[in-house]
Amino acid sequence: MERLGPRITLAVAIPVAAFVLMAVLALGGRQGDARHMEHALATASLAWEAKVLIHALQVERGSSAGYLSGPDQEFLTILKAARDETDQALERFRDQVSRVDPEQVGAVAQLVRRLCPELDALENHRRQVDHQRLEPLEVLPPYSSVIRRLILVASHAPEGRVHAQTPALLHAYRPLLLLKEHAGLERALGSAWLNAARRDRNVFYRYSSNLAIQDQQRSHFLALAPLEHGNALLELESRADHQALMAARAAIIENGDASQPQHLDAVEWFRITSARVDALREMEIRLSEHIMENARAEKERSRERLALWTFFILLLTVLTMGLSLLVARDLVQRYRQHQEATERIAYMARHDALTRLPNRGCFHERLEDRLAEARTNQWPLCLYLMDLEGFAELNRIWGDAVADQVLTMFARRLVEKVGADVLAARVYGDQFGLVVCKDSRLSDITLLARDLLSTLDEPFQVGERRIEVAAHLGVVLCPPYPDHASQLLVHAGLALEHAKATLGQRMCVFEPGLLDRHTEALELDHDLEQALAQGQFELHYQPKVALESGRIVSFEALLRWQHPRRGWVPPGQFIPRAEANGSIIAIGDLVLREACLQARRWRDAGWRDLTVAVNLSTVQLYQADVIARVQWALSQAGLPAQALELELTESGLMEDMDAAAETLGRLRRLGVRLSVDDFGTGYSSLAYLRRFPVHALKLDARFVKDLESSDEAEMIASAVLALAESLSLDCVAEGVETQAQADWLRTRGCGQAQGYLYARPMPANQCQPLLARGYVTRS
Repeated sequence: MERLGPRITLAVAIPVAAFVLMAVLALGGRQGDARHMEHALATASLAWEAKVLIHALQVERGSSAGYLSGPDQEFLTILKAARDETDQALERFRDQVSRVDPEQVGAVAQLVRRLCPELDALENHRRQVDHQRLEPLEVLPPYSSVIRRLILVASHAPEGRVHAQTPALLHAYRPLLLLKEHAGLERALGSAWLNAARRDRNVFYRYSSNLAIQDQQRSHFLALAPLEHGNALLELESRADHQALMAARAAIIENGDASQPQHLDAVEWFRITSARVDALREMEIRLSEHIMENARAEKERSRERLALWTFFILLLTVLTMGLSLLVARDLVQRYRQHQEATERIAYMARHDALTRLPNRGCFHERLEDRLAEARTNQWPLCLYLMDLEGFAELNRIWGDAVADQVLTMFARRLVEKVGADVLAARVYGDQFGLVVCKDSRLSDITLLARDLLSTLDEPFQVGERRIEVAAHLGVVLCPPYPDHASQLLVHAGLALEHAKATLGQRMCVFEPGLLDRHTEALELDHDLEQALAQGQFELHYQPKVALESGRIVSFEALLRWQHPRRGWVPPGQFIPRAEANGSIIAIGDLVLREACLQARRWRDAGWRDLTVAVNLSTVQLYQADVIARVQWALSQAGLPAQALELELTESGLMEDMDAAAETLGRLRRLGVRLSVDDFGTGYSSLAYLRRFPVHALKLDARFVKDLESSDEAEMIASAVLALAESLSLDCVAEGVETQAQADWLRTRGCGQAQGYLYARPMPANQCQPLLARGYVTRS
């Protein structure tokens, strides 16, 4: 019996111990869940009152700006109503703050402590508004500062187990709040601009900048939001009230900083923009309700899981007395694995899987925090936006695996160069962001920029390949401090684009003129759209002449733009912009159609062998349906393909030689003539010319111009003529202005020429006298 006693004791003690252990874990988990739910409810109640107060403050801010710009009775009535709503919301918020334990709301408590003095200071700010002691822009910062802190309170998420869909909803929630905040700022700035008795360029500058930030927050929200909430925003933007806002925006931008639109008054603007702010508020409420529904569902599932686990533990303890300790140990291991997996998922949601750097969402949040800290302490802060050059080509040539290794090695070099104190992140595919704050290196931001670019001096060794990569930098230095991190990123992006667009420049520091140029580009985009809609484009034609006979053999169609306000706009100014915004496709269709129709008219009038040449942009060349567009233009005019010549640039053909060669082959099989424009300025390689089934080369005008004064120009022109002869290609000389140039070209075998010696570009009706003579008289 004595020997049996220990065995009985063990037999009883083991399952009892296992049961007690499981019960302690279950009860501890239940107590933890209860504490979490208590904290979540306290945070949610504060967040709800914060959202109500945000909306009221946004209305009061907008009406205050409108009233200060031009005090009138309508805005005074709006302002009084807004203040009443703010006072009620503020009273409820303070009441809620007084009823919660700071321990329950955790990190939110610190935000609330900083917020209370700013809320108290608003009363003095109101008195200054009432006595009209402030400019419209001066009324915005106190409201915006309070709203920023309230947004952090409203979008704070407590730690703990959440529903599977909740992280996606929470990640989308802050961009939606920021989008609504910038919509409110648009209302305030627009009211200030439209109601002002005198023009203030700073108001228009802030308004233009705010539009760019809104567009970025909209894209950020659509990228993160679940489908139903993203569709809700798109549906909102299809409504009539949103279209009214778009029309009002267009009127303000079109007028620019020169004047306010006469047909749009500030009160009407306030009504239109308030409709958008209210609609975004309804979206915000639906999104927060969705989050709370998930939280309630997770709470219910937690209770069900707890009940199920308790029953399972009891059953397992009764049925498997001898194995209960092993089961308990296994469950503990599973719990730990679950915790580790949750932590890994949380980490991966905020970091790039390839480089292990913070991703865009995490970078934006940390940049917002560092900007707020720098603004409070008046520390210098600098944002560097770095973009790798030619990375898409690297990816295409060497493949994804090699490109990923280059990115990983570059990220490692970058972190080693800047140190752990600098916030570094992978913002986009080949774009990296760095934030330097309170650092001695900020005494010379260009020196640090050169250090960053020097990380690419040494080629990357991937297997047996040595891969060279270059980069561009966009830099923004604070102070001055913008209201939001989004504005910093927009400014850095503008500086980066300027550096990429400027030949020989690797770095650009942001200055307000860049935003002006961005605004000018937007205005040019709008003007191009109007030019297409209103028929402001027209074609001029310049003859191509056979050098031996002087007879006209073809006309080149050249696009001209007569703008109602700008006058004649040079093609070199608007064509690059049209290529950048995509409108070159519609413009190219217009040129093709009109040139083919004019060639048909000339042929019907008796000049049956006359052809027409049209310039095809690089963007058009790589369109998937370029063949169908050319066929459509020919069929519309009833013109044979042999009567159309398409001129392409060397640089455009070299962007993707395989795709270009395939497209040119299909065009040649269609019967269209093909020529390489501005030949001699680019690659000018026999190897690549053999790949492209072209009919002619056009000798660039700069070499023709210097024929009489430069041995180098003669040498290049002779080489191009010899190359054309060796490949059995026609050669056309551009820019012929003197008889000596024409004689030099004719004696060396050049077949055709065009230039001022024969005729300037002219409208189609002025070409008739030249055609009637049948030749161009050479002087």
